[in-house]
Amino acid sequence: MEYFSKKDVQNLLQQRGKGPSVSLYMPTLKGVPGSRDNPIRFKNLVAKSEEELAAWGLSSLERREILEPAQQLVNDSHFWGNQSKGFASFLSAGFFRSYRLPVEFDEMAVVKNSFYFKPLFSLLAADGQFYVLALSKKDARLLMGTRGMVEEMDLSETIRKFEETFGFELPQQYLQFHTKAPAVGGMRMAMFHGHGGEVDSVQTERLRKYFRFIDGELPQLLDQRNAPLVLACVDHLAPLYREVSKYPILLEQGIRGNPENITAQELHREAWKIVEPYFHRKREEARSRYYDLRGTGKTSTNLSEIVPASFHGRINDLFVALGKQQWGWYHKESQEVEWHEGPRPDSEELLDLAATETFINNGNVFAVDPGQMPETEPAAAIFRW
Repeated sequence: MEYFSKKDVQNLLQQRGKGPSVSLYMPTLKGVPGSRDNPIRFKNLVAKSEEELAAWGLSSLERREILEPAQQLVNDSHFWGNQSKGFASFLSAGFFRSYRLPVEFDEMAVVKNSFYFKPLFSLLAADGQFYVLALSKKDARLLMGTRGMVEEMDLSETIRKFEETFGFELPQQYLQFHTKAPAVGGMRMAMFHGHGGEVDSVQTERLRKYFRFIDGELPQLLDQRNAPLVLACVDHLAPLYREVSKYPILLEQGIRGNPENITAQELHREAWKIVEPYFHRKREEARSRYYDLRGTGKTSTNLSEIVPASFHGRINDLFVALGKQQWGWYHKESQEVEWHEGPRPDSEELLDLAATETFINNGNVFAVDPGQMPETEPAAAIFRW
């Protein structure tokens, strides 16, 4: 299982302008039937992308050079037998990346000047991605989740840094730390514990110091810093952590009780009950804000305005319709947008372009079904100014 972050977008964007870029998306199936169907579906997508590369005027040799990593993957039966809900891969000359992701994509092959990200924005905008920090006097665990999956993250390096920094303050008879890599089923990765009642008199300040350290490490640990964080701990530890935390989206509601013996799957299930309303509310607040500002000059459905604004960081919230495409060109020098029917060599899918630039400039992107758009147009933006 992989996950996709802003860092991945930035890495993939480095291929922009280096020739045609191929983006392949497909739903994937698990189990024996899926392990047979998945490579067949992927092979068909590769064949479709080769046709599109030929339309760009690439020679047989040039097409083979780009698609060779994908052709090799077709025959990897072990790989196709270990899938999540969806698969995305990105290819250009001398470049290949692939991701098994918890999103069921529509099947598509897109060839343009840069990689195609719009199907990924439910994850990129943290719409469905969240974290759980499970704390006790004996345990510290960090989990990353989406609606359909959970993955336990490795805190061993963080605990090692803490021991190096504060170990001299932690006599063995008071606090001890143990670390190990994450394991399936939510096994503990990092533990600290004390011995006997003598710990109680010194533990509060040391817990506060430990929590402060963990909280300070979160920006380096989390790929999505605008994703909500759910705290899982017993009642008397929660206010202690909240007192020191500077994490911007630490949700008020947490998972109550000692999480030491709760599996990652159980924590995921309880956390999703908390974060699902948060994600829904975030979209609805943006939608309400759009309606409130409509007619004031701070909203637009016109791509001639939206695309340049996305490059200048003017967009605070952008809705784009899944399953819709608008092909054309954006001329940065003149800031003019041209439209045409269907993809052409050297053209861009303008909805994807605007969404990508909005995201890179720290705007909120909501990739939704057409019926969930605030207007009938395939793009709707709220401007910062």
